[in-house]
Amino acid sequence: MATPALKDRTDYQYLEPRPGSFYQEMFVRGLNLRASRLIAWMEAEELTAAQAAADRSLPVEAVLEAADYVKANADVIAHDADRERQLLRDRGLIEASDL
Repeated sequence: MATPALKDRTDYQYLEPRPGSFYQEMFVRGLNLRASRLIAWMEAEELTAAQAAADRSLPVEAVLEAADYVKANADVIAHDADRERQLLRDRGLIEASDL
């Protein structure tokens, strides 16, 4: 579990909130890319932070900041995922058994 100081951090250089977005999670500044999606892609492709940064034309620090954010805010990311699955179920796009 993240320490409160890290979890409540608001001084991100490379991440920003998206007012009006369905997601509470932060996005990579200037991109339509949530921090968790960047890190999930990096891990799925077994890339280092430097490789992921180069592929997305980002500073390495942006990838590292996203990774720290994802670790510190797992509850926010899980909540967003739960809301997204519920929305898909409510719209008949997935079955309850797919949850």
